[in-house]
Amino acid sequence: MPIKDYPFTQVARHHCRPMLWVRVINPVTGLAVEALALVDTGADDCVFPAEIAEALGHKLTSVPAKQMVTASGTTVAYPHTSKIQVLEMLPNGRAGDRILYTLADTPIDFAKGCQTFLLGARRFLSKFVLTVNYPRQVFSLQKP
Repeated sequence: MPIKDYPFTQVARHHCRPMLWVRVINPVTGLAVEALALVDTGADDCVFPAEIAEALGHKLTSVPAKQMVTASGTTVAYPHTSKIQVLEMLPNGRAGDRILYTLADTPIDFAKGCQTFLLGARRFLSKFVLTVNYPRQVFSLQKP
């Protein structure tokens, strides 16, 4: 189901960003975490805080580490495959129960020192048509 003219989310007093509610699920354990994630055209991959891997039942360091260069510097990340569900956003800004999109078997880099949830270009945005209207502070996302 297309996401049409979603309002940006206020992240600081005068700072808004395109964000989506997502549910991330470990396909092996079934454990899930819901979070507000930034739609980030500057990120190659999906990057989430390392602590979330443990909450999902992934053993963080059971896979080879990889070096990542981020806007805040270099860090270490551990890729684990998860399912991402994009959830509806309710008028009050909270996550709803309705699932708008599901991306199964999506590699997510769980990065040490990461504080935000990033939905990047290669693993997430490449599956969609993204339209961003900065003057109106809305964005749209749909399957091609």
